[in-house]
Amino acid sequence: MSGKRIPTGVAELDPLIEGGLRAGKTYLVVGEPGTGKTVFGLQFLVNGLMEKEKGLYVAIDEKPADVIEQAASLGWDLTPFIESKEFLILDASAYFNARASDGQGKNIDVQRVIADLNNYIARMGASRVVIDPVGPLLFNRDSTSRVSDQTRMLFYGLQANTNTTNLLTTYSVERSARGIEEYLVSGTFVLEMELSNSRFVRTLTIEKMRSTALAPAQYVFNIVQDCGIVLQGLAEATA
Repeated sequence: MSGKRIPTGVAELDPLIEGGLRAGKTYLVVGEPGTGKTVFGLQFLVNGLMEKEKGLYVAIDEKPADVIEQAASLGWDLTPFIESKEFLILDASAYFNARASDGQGKNIDVQRVIADLNNYIARMGASRVVIDPVGPLLFNRDSTSRVSDQTRMLFYGLQANTNTTNLLTTYSVERSARGIEEYLVSGTFVLEMELSNSRFVRTLTIEKMRSTALAPAQYVFNIVQDCGIVLQGLAEATA
């Protein structure tokens, strides 16, 4: 599967990264709230559904109904795909509820998360997975070394299942203090909100892309009804 590329669903982005993401690999979308991380993830999954590829969305900060509502606001009706079992939204609140009830404090059982994910993937035959956001599954009050071990366990567990291409979102941090997760993934997209000419614009930076010939670049984008993320000004950006 190493040579196969999986489209992101962002039409202007895929040609810049040799057709899409490398099949069977894990990628990261980094950004502050409101920059478009969830839209990116949904767009990736919707693109797969249009190509008859089943998808799994792991909802961490939102309920499944909220995810369905946000997709609908962009013109993507997920209900038929849910009913046909081509698409599943996994509510991750159970992991946090179990953690609180058994007195484990801030710790998440990452091994259980991996086992459950691989079980759902196998049962439904999913080929695309989005975890939005991945941070709460990993970061807790334990030592830095334990957090690193938990992160590696989750990422290696996902990588072991080469039938899926994985897109994980995470909150942005200072460029000088990037987390271990950014070193483990095959590529990183950074979404930002910047002030330009007295108005805010969203930008996407291709910061890392293993086994892909490209120069790091930043692009302005809009979020458009029925399309999702649409990159703007590619002629000027790539000139």
